[in-house]
Amino acid sequence: MTRNEPAAKKQNAKKKKKPLHRASRWGRQVPSMALKLLSITVATVVLGLMFSALQSIGSYWLRAVLSLLIVAGLLLIHYSEGLSKGLGDAQASRAYERALHAGQTPSEGDSGCYHPLKAVCASLCVYGLPLLLAAFIAATAREYTYTLQDLPAWLTSGYSARSDVMAPLAAYAQQAGVSVYEILRVLVRLLELIFINLFEDPLTMSAAIDRLSPLMIATYPIAYVIGYLRGPAHSAKEVAMNRKAKKVAVRKAQKSHLAEELVGGGGDVHYGHKAQDDQKKRKELI
Repeated sequence: MTRNEPAAKKQNAKKKKKPLHRASRWGRQVPSMALKLLSITVATVVLGLMFSALQSIGSYWLRAVLSLLIVAGLLLIHYSEGLSKGLGDAQASRAYERALHAGQTPSEGDSGCYHPLKAVCASLCVYGLPLLLAAFIAATAREYTYTLQDLPAWLTSGYSARSDVMAPLAAYAQQAGVSVYEILRVLVRLLELIFINLFEDPLTMSAAIDRLSPLMIATYPIAYVIGYLRGPAHSAKEVAMNRKAKKVAVRKAQKSHLAEELVGGGGDVHYGHKAQDDQKKRKELI
């Protein structure tokens, strides 16, 4: 037995798992995956707007801890969405393989089967443009500078006719319009609102936030893709658990059947022979 054990281990090591069937035409499901991911992204932006009220908390560490919990929860949502889709596609691949093994060809093809590029393309459809904008904002980020504020109404209405008062304050009366750059910056900032509370002073640290924008936005698609790639592994675990459950059920059924054979109809143990056989033997002896 000891000699055969190393040989058996070598044989098991040589055995390779059959690769999971990958979809050949997987582009059909990318739009639906992108729409679901877009809905999660919209919900993330809404939650970011809601939790921006955490800026009113005086303690920075309390605000940072709450923000980390929120960030972890939202990233977990992206991960679970990718995992559920990857698990479903892996199960579809196994069903497709079973159909081919049985000599059947599914009419719908293998578009619903697993393929890593599905998650990558769906993520790029939703986050490709925001990542490009974030990269542009990061490359052109500037340090915080104070801008002059508008003059109060009581001053402009009461001293508008006096040039000696208004001339020195003319710089304060200038109003700068909203540029395209600021609009793009606001769009990028909407996707990273849940990270803003991690900074001690977001106003003065705006340049650091802008430079880190690509990394913060990239966490969403990365979590989604990682979840999708984990789908086959979870599918394999489910298959293994189902096999174990079937084996346990078969063993229980065999034990119950054996017990029924050993116990007669009246509930007495006969150990392979019945009481009627004993009576027949007694009559023969008499």
